Amino acid sequence: MKTLVTFLLDKSGSMQSVKSPTIEGFNSYLEALKEGESADETEFTFLHFDSYSLDKIHVNAPVKAVPNLDEKSYVPRGGTPLIEASIKTIEAVDRAVGSEKKQVVICIHTDGLENASGPEYTWERLNNLIKEKIKLGWQFNFMGVGIDAYDQGKKMGISVGSTMSTTTDPMQMKRAYSTLGGQTAMYASGQSGGTEWSLAAKAGAGDYTATGGNKPTTAGKTAPIKQQRQSVIDDFDLN
Repeated sequence: MKTLVTFLLDKSGSMQSVKSPTIEGFNSYLEALKEGESADETEFTFLHFDSYSLDKIHVNAPVKAVPNLDEKSYVPRGGTPLIEASIKTIEAVDRAVGSEKKQVVICIHTDGLENASGPEYTWERLNNLIKEKIKLGWQFNFMGVGIDAYDQGKKMGISVGSTMSTTTDPMQMKRAYSTLGGQTAMYASGQSGGTEWSLAAKAGAGDYTATGGNKPTTAGKTAPIKQQRQSVIDDFDLN
């Protein structure tokens, strides 16, 4: 069975402080997928989001043909419409898959808290949507860097095992990405029943729940963003 992996990456302005380790980490995730036993049966969709747009970088592409992320193709800006981008991504993936039988994996990565979604996009709506898709066998992963990802993951309806709260340390971020890529590749090939991180993988990524460290602070990450959102967000589709 083919597997569709969709990666939704926060491109808001605050990601500038972790731009380089995010690029390096993402590329290690991609490498792990390409080296998986089912790479030839894995399709990859890659999306960036901020309060200006939700950008389609690659859509249902053979994972082996997807190029690495670089400094020119990833330029942080704007605010964090996390709920809106997540809902639109899930709905677009649902339409793109249609009646085809595919394993579906969606990974979401952010360094900030929701601050720019339209009023019709609520935590409750996102939570219900994710739980609906999980019942159908979809896999979700949520990775938060420098924040308490578990608080947002719970609001989204994503399990503790499928959530990672990593530090901003470049090596730990890379481990979070690479271990997730490896686990996703194993899921695609049928060697694993899901894409959850192991406790050891969380510890290697500096996740406070696995290391016994302090919970990350959210100070300075909640300021509202006031700017005109672009229509491309509302017109988003993967067809």
